Amino acid sequence: MKLSVPYYSQFVDIDDQFWMIRACGGACLKMVAEYHKKTVADLVTLCNEARDRGGYHMTNGWMHDYIVTKLIELGLHAYRKEGIEHLEEILASLDAGNPVIVSVEKRVLEQKRFHLITLVGYETKTNPQSLVPSTYLYYHESESTDKDRGQYRECTQETFLEYFRGKAIFVSNN
Repeated sequence: MKLSVPYYSQFVDIDDQFWMIRACGGACLKMVAEYHKKTVADLVTLCNEARDRGGYHMTNGWMHDYIVTKLIELGLHAYRKEGIEHLEEILASLDAGNPVIVSVEKRVLEQKRFHLITLVGYETKTNPQSLVPSTYLYYHESESTDKDRGQYRECTQETFLEYFRGKAIFVSNN
């Protein structure tokens, strides 16, 4: 199952050099809000507003509480949760037709960075090598220079849990 979530790229949809490498939270916010039929500003405006309101910290990046606040201001129900070790609540949200913004660890040049992606679906497939069914998660990766390669990426549940920081933002219309 894949939800029809609009996709935005930090590199294709932003001309501002400063925000290109920092806009993952704004892109996730825009994707989820527009999926829920809310009108939001362009990415640079969203990012500048976040910085001006304390929602983007130059050292720590996107503040999850700010993203929740902004989504609530847009008329959505949103909350954040930490300490998630299993995928049941995330899969239930996807089953209910609600994409989930999640925090992952990204390793770049031997450094650990934190990054936000949007989970947009999942399915169980059987691996031909092991014949064991595995859950694959679909996600939109805003940090892509190619829109086709950035949307509906997939990874196994095991790979996701290896990089997942246990933090998610759940969003719905009700």
